[in-house]
Amino acid sequence: MPQEPHAFRLRCRSLLTRSGIPSVDYAVNPYFGCTHGCAYCYATFMLKFRDAPGPWGSFVGVKENAAFVLARELARRKPGRILFGTVCDAYQPAEAGHRVTRECLRALIGARGFGVGILTKSDLVVRDVDVLAELGQVRVGFSMTTLDDDLARLVEPGAPPPRSRLEAMRELARAGVAVWGFIAPVLPTFSDSEETLRALMVALRDAGADRVLVDTLNPYPQVRHRLWPIIARHYPDRAAAYEMYRADRAAYASALALTAANAAQSAGVVVEMCF
Repeated sequence: MPQEPHAFRLRCRSLLTRSGIPSVDYAVNPYFGCTHGCAYCYATFMLKFRDAPGPWGSFVGVKENAAFVLARELARRKPGRILFGTVCDAYQPAEAGHRVTRECLRALIGARGFGVGILTKSDLVVRDVDVLAELGQVRVGFSMTTLDDDLARLVEPGAPPPRSRLEAMRELARAGVAVWGFIAPVLPTFSDSEETLRALMVALRDAGADRVLVDTLNPYPQVRHRLWPIIARHYPDRAAAYEMYRADRAAYASALALTAANAAQSAGVVVEMCF
């Protein structure tokens, strides 16, 4: 049996973090760590900022004073665009009980000049459709790596299955909330063919996405340490392709951009490359 993730409470001094993401002014992460446990997660770098009780993916720190701190910062900071969940999913399992993200969103109701975006892998965001409606100008993005449930269970074991995310997108779209899709990361040999990308884009389009962003896999050392063994164990015939990808990412990215553009044209979606 898998061990239950370790949850602990912590207090933050600041929540609004200046962002380097284009069109995003501030990042908000109501949790430290994420128990979705994605093998391709790039956010392990967060471990250098705080001591942790275990490996990345096995714990979550709950910023219990986050909403209070956010409300205080909103009164002092220059207005701008806020994105929830840039490194730690704001709707990971801990949110079901702790409701920190919900309270942070409530703190934003009536805050003049602040736009709100959310990026998540979780259908739990539907719970807060009432708060999203009050916020008005809010956009919710859903990250999708694959439509294959078996592959998803291997590479993102703690996240809701792809079909649950698509249904959550439909529910939000029906409620009038703008939704978009994020195909990230594209996994070499699994989701980088034109046919597979088109299927992902069509699924996101049919769930209400008004645009789709596409990003590549970042083969950081920790990603290789976590993801490469999964590929070697379950898909040994594909392992060599991952080493080839790491050796020449530029050529791969150039080819992928063309493939994704063709898939988008075929699927009839607006697509943006993030690489």
